[in-house]
Amino acid sequence: MSLKPIRPISILVLQRVINALKRLQMLIKKIRRQLFQLRHGSFLAFLKKFSKLRALLTFVALLSFQERRFWKKLNKISDKFSQTVGESVEPNKSDFLIASKVEEILGQIRALIKENKTAAALEKHRQGAELFPKSVELKQAHAQTHFLRGEWTSYLEVSAQADELMRQLAQDQSLDRTRLRFLGNGWTGPLGHISLLDAVIKLRELNLLSDEQRILLYDSQYSSNSALLKLFLPKILNIRSDVKLIEKFTQKFSSIVDQVPMYRLKTGVVDQWSAIDIANQAWSKEHRDPVVKLSDSIEARGMSILERWGLPSDAWFVVIHVREGDHRAHARLQNADISTYFPMMREIVNRGGWVIRMGSPLMSPLPEMPNVIDYAHAVERVDWMDVFLWAKAKFSIATNSGGSEVPMCFGTPVIRTNYSSFGHCSFFEKSFMVPKLYKLKSEKASMSLQQALRTPIPWCESTVHENIEFEIIDNTPQDLVEAAVEMFQRFEKNNWNMTDQQSNAQNIRLSEGAVGGLPISQSFLDNHQFFVKA
Repeated sequence: MSLKPIRPISILVLQRVINALKRLQMLIKKIRRQLFQLRHGSFLAFLKKFSKLRALLTFVALLSFQERRFWKKLNKISDKFSQTVGESVEPNKSDFLIASKVEEILGQIRALIKENKTAAALEKHRQGAELFPKSVELKQAHAQTHFLRGEWTSYLEVSAQADELMRQLAQDQSLDRTRLRFLGNGWTGPLGHISLLDAVIKLRELNLLSDEQRILLYDSQYSSNSALLKLFLPKILNIRSDVKLIEKFTQKFSSIVDQVPMYRLKTGVVDQWSAIDIANQAWSKEHRDPVVKLSDSIEARGMSILERWGLPSDAWFVVIHVREGDHRAHARLQNADISTYFPMMREIVNRGGWVIRMGSPLMSPLPEMPNVIDYAHAVERVDWMDVFLWAKAKFSIATNSGGSEVPMCFGTPVIRTNYSSFGHCSFFEKSFMVPKLYKLKSEKASMSLQQALRTPIPWCESTVHENIEFEIIDNTPQDLVEAAVEMFQRFEKNNWNMTDQQSNAQNIRLSEGAVGGLPISQSFLDNHQFFVKA
C-alpha cells in the first residue's frame, strides 16, 4: 500500500502559518506604535486617527457655536470684513444652484482625467466656461488640467486669467476693500502644502507679497502633521475652525482666497515654484535664519529617541524619503524604487553616519542594515519626531514630494533625487537635484535636457501623455552614490558655487522657459554628458 504525498500540503500549511505570524507581528507593532503615540503625543491627536471619532469631534464642533466663534476671531483681526459682507458662510439660493451645477461639471472633468482623457476634459472646461464665465473654481481647475498635460505656458496663462477674474469679482463684491486674503484647507492638509507656508512668510517679511493681510484658516484634525503646522502658526495670522465651515467660507468668498499653486506678489501672480525660488534666493542673500525652529521640548524628546535607537550622543544622520505610494497615472512619475538607494545608504554609513528612512507604514519595509533605522515602520513614528528628524539631519535625500520640501524649512540641505519635473524646481541653499532621464520609444537614445523640456514630460507628474510614448529612466545606484559623495565633498570644501557645467545646464533650462534655480548635480552631469548638449 503506497502512501499519498503530503509534502505540498505541508508547504501550504507552513506558508499560511508564516503569513499569519507576519500579520500578527504587524499587528503587535501597530499596537505598540499607537501606545507610544498615546504616551508621547496628545490624546486628542490619537483619537483623530479614527475616522468615526473624528466625525464625532466635527459634529460636536458644529454644536458648539463654531461659526459664531469663527466670526468673533475674524472681527478681532479686522472688523471691516463683517461690516462689508455680514456674518454668514451660507450661499444664497442662486449661488447654491450655480455651485451645484459647477460641481457637476467638475465631477465630469475629474472622471475624464481619471480615464486619461485630458483633451476631452479641456473641451468640457470650454463648455463650462461658456455656461459659468464667473466661476473661479472652474477657471482654476482648467489651469490644473493644463498642468496635468504638461502644458506649462497654458497653465500660467489660465492661472493669470483666474487671478484677473478674482480681482474683478472682489471689486464687484467690494471684498477688495477689506484688504484681506485667506488661505484655506488646502494649505494645511498634505505635508508639502504645509511647507508652502514657509514661502508665504518669507515673501511677507521681504515685502514682496501683495499688500493684503493673509489669514490662515485651518482645522488641525485634517493636517498631515500637526506638530509642523504648530511651528508656523505664531508666524502668520490664523483662525482655527471646522474643516466644513472653512470650506463653505472659502467657496463663498473665493475671490479673496489664495490657492496653493499660485502666489500673489506685488509684481503680479506667479506659480508656486517661482514664488518659493524668489523667496529662498532673497532670504539666502540676506543670510536670514530659517522661519521655523525646533522647540526645546521636541529637541529633548527627539534626542532621547535617538539614544533609544542606539545612536551615540555625537552621531550624525541623514534622512531619506523615497516616494512609493501613488500609482495614479497622473501622479506616478515621482515614484522610485527604495532598493536602488541601498548602496547610497551604505556610502553614508561607511563615512560614519546613520541613515533614517522616513515615510509611512504602507511603504516597503527595509531589510536589516547596519546603522539604518526604518523609521517608517518604527514604533516611535509620531508627528513631532518627524519634525525633529527633518530639522536635525545633516542633509536629506528625497524624491520630489512633500518629504523633500519640509527639511528645507529648517535649513537642512536636500539632494532631490529622481527629480522628474525639472521644468520647475525651486532654489534652496546647499541643495541640488539628480533628474530622471526620459526616452521616446521612437528613439534609441535618452533625451537631452533641452529635448526633454520641449516635451510635456518634465513639466508635470504624469506618466501618460496623449500621442507621446516614452520610457522613464530612474537614477542608477551609481548616480545616487555619487550624488552623496558630491554632497560630502561640498561640505568638506564648504563650496556651494555652481560649476561651469551646472551654470550651462541652468541656462538651457531658462532658455526653454523653466523656472527655479536648483542646480543639477555635477556628478550627474559628469556621468551623462549628453544631457547638456543642444
